[in-house]
Amino acid sequence: MRHTDESIAPRVVSYAPISTPLGYLFVAYHGQTVCYAALLSGKRAFERACARMFGVRPVSEPRLPEDMAKQIRDHLAGIRRFSGRIDLSQLTPFQQRVLQKIRTIPAGQVRSYGWVAKAIGAERAARAVGTALAKNPVPLLIPCHRVVRSDGHLGNYSGGGTAVKAKLLAFEGADLERRVHS
Repeated sequence: MRHTDESIAPRVVSYAPISTPLGYLFVAYHGQTVCYAALLSGKRAFERACARMFGVRPVSEPRLPEDMAKQIRDHLAGIRRFSGRIDLSQLTPFQQRVLQKIRTIPAGQVRSYGWVAKAIGAERAARAVGTALAKNPVPLLIPCHRVVRSDGHLGNYSGGGTAVKAKLLAFEGADLERRVHS
């Protein structure tokens, strides 16, 4: 995953919606870098969230840059992982490591919070992994819905709640009856 290393407070944040099986995904970006994406109830809610996050009111565009839109569409269709630039500079190094690791979880599979913690060398940090996932600025592009509790229950999902998490996992063909990789 490519991300910016330095802290960026973009002067101009643009955004546009893209249709998904779950409704419109609003995507904020600066240049060719995605900085926030969410399934929210509408433009105004997304604009308020961006203003809180970046301190600037985002500029509405009719559509995303074509390459960005194609990558997002391909990612959501399961054709390939999103490989565009994502700005994670507002996250701690630990949170960035967590998000980088969960990008390796294949579609249709789930892992536990404890598995993620162990995989990044922080075996006792399962709760901190959950906190990092809650901070994910692009939950449909960095698939935190693939991380569940070790008992197989879904756990929380910052990308729209447990119902959205269940829909995403079902859409990907995840078999939640199978044992979770711990």
